[in-house]
This record gives sequence, C-alpha cells and structure tokens, in this order.
Amino acid sequence: MRWRVGVLLGVAAACLPASVLAHDGRFEESGDLVHALGVWSFDAPGVVLLGLAVALYAWAYRRLRRTTPSFRFPRWYVWAFGTGVLLMLVGLISPIDSYSDDLFWAHMLQHVLITMAIAPLLLLGAPVTLALRAASPRVRRSYLLPLLESRVIRLLTFWPVAISFFVLSIWIWHLPALYDAAIDNAALHFLEHGVFLGGALLFWFLIIGVDATRYRPGYVARAGLLVVAILQNIGLGLILTNIAEPAYETYEIAAALRDWGPSALTDQRAGAGIMWVPGSMMFGISVIATVYFWAEHEGFKGRQGDLVRELARRDPVADGAEAPRVQGG
Repeated sequence: MRWRVGVLLGVAAACLPASVLAHDGRFEESGDLVHALGVWSFDAPGVVLLGLAVALYAWAYRRLRRTTPSFRFPRWYVWAFGTGVLLMLVGLISPIDSYSDDLFWAHMLQHVLITMAIAPLLLLGAPVTLALRAASPRVRRSYLLPLLESRVIRLLTFWPVAISFFVLSIWIWHLPALYDAAIDNAALHFLEHGVFLGGALLFWFLIIGVDATRYRPGYVARAGLLVVAILQNIGLGLILTNIAEPAYETYEIAAALRDWGPSALTDQRAGAGIMWVPGSMMFGISVIATVYFWAEHEGFKGRQGDLVRELARRDPVADGAEAPRVQGG
C-alpha cells in the first residue's frame, strides 16, 4: 500500500507544473459543437486528488469485504461514490472546463455540478462509515474517532455554521473581482472549486442521512435548511439575471474578442438560469424526499406505538397484573 501511495504522490509532483495549462485564460477558436466536443483539458491537481480518493475508497471497501464480510454495506453506496467521482472528472477535463474561460454559463454549469450533484453523490457513498469500519481498531481509536469528535468537526457540522459557510462560499466567490481573479489564476481557481466542494459537503452532510452522526438535525430542520438554500440560490440568480450590464470583465472581454457565441449579457443570463432552474430543482427534490422520509419515520413510530399498546392489552403481565399461579400437584 505504501509504495502505491508513493507512486501516486510522485505522479502528482510531476504533474503539478502542468496545472497552469488547465486554466491559462486562452479563448477557444470556435463554438461549433463538433469542435467543442473535441476540446479537452487536463487539471492535474484535481485529477491526482480524485485518483487518491478513488484508491483510498477502493482499498477501504476491499478491506471491509475481507475483514468484515457480514457487515451490510450496499453496493449502491459504491455506485453513488463512483458516479460522483466520474462527474467531477467530467467537470475537470471535459469541454465544460475548456470553455469555462469563454462562457459564463459553462463555468456556472461546473459550479452547479459540484454543489448540487457531486457533493451529495460522494456523501451517498458513506465514506465516513466505510473509513470507520475498514480501519484497524488502533487507527479507529487513536485517529478517526478523536477527529470526528474534535471541536473543529463539531463546529463545522453545527447547522448554523454549515449553512452559513455554504451560502457565503457561493455569494463571496461570485463577487466580480474575486470571480475574475479566479479565472485568471489557476491556483485561485482550484481553491474556488475546493471551497465550493467543501461548503457543499458540509451542507449535504446535514441533509443526507447515510453516515450516522449525532450532529444531524431533525427532518423539519433539514427541510428548513433546504428552503434557505433555495431562497439564496434564487436570489443570486435573480441578481445576475436583472443586472443591465455584464458583471464579469473576463467574459465581457471574451465576448468582444471572439466571433462566435452569445453576447456577454446573454451569456450571463443563461448562466443565471442554470443556477436558478437546475439548482433550485435539486433543492426542491431534496425537500420532497426529506418530507417523505419524515412522514415514513413518524408513521413507523406510530405503528410501533400501536403494536406496543396492542401487546400490552393482550398480555395482562405487561399491564402490571399478577401472573396466574400454577397449582402444584
């Protein structure tokens, strides 16, 4: 295992200088669909980190199956995690990334994928449960459990902190000065996506109940958090839609230099529409799912209570009555 990690780290070190090629600010020559489908980029740091994540997850899953085969870890967890990784890879190296310097809507599609699809899918893979079950008792007691019970984790998973971090990460990074700076600087762009992913993971960890935790709020609170997320998403989308002039200089320059594609303002409104419609739909579906599971939970508790009362009615001992004595011979 150590030599494999060493090889991966070596590849990462070799690839890091190539990170400047991922977002070098160049403009694509054509907006033709056939041309666009053939333009792929390579975000070396992101690809290397994804490779490490996949390697660790695969190793942990294999170890779990070997050491604790009786533990129930559904296959769909693995498929969810793998789908999240695949979508992240698509966002990093596909034409979506290649055209993100030219088109605001392509960059917005990248952000929506990270915050609305990739983060929930990664969490549906139950990475915390897998790590705890696959780790040795010493590693679990000495490192993982103290980390999960640390003040930092408790603070980050405290719901007012998590929702604030999620909302602020989106709004602050969409400020024109910071947004333009991230496009012009590869390291800052990488940090931007990392913050988006981190904020989304914190938020969705409170909503998705796959990994067990005592910090997750109840169903009603989760629905409330989702409503807040919908409102802030619509709010930012409305602002970007109703601005009379392009907000981002980078895309204004790109629209002026190219002889294809939409105007900067039309491009901006298309990007706002992607944030508004698909993003809000994801939150809306999550609200429906949360209410459904809440109703199922309440119904289960009601059926459980009815069963206990029925058993108590049929069994006089359960009601506190004295059991009938058996006459001896």
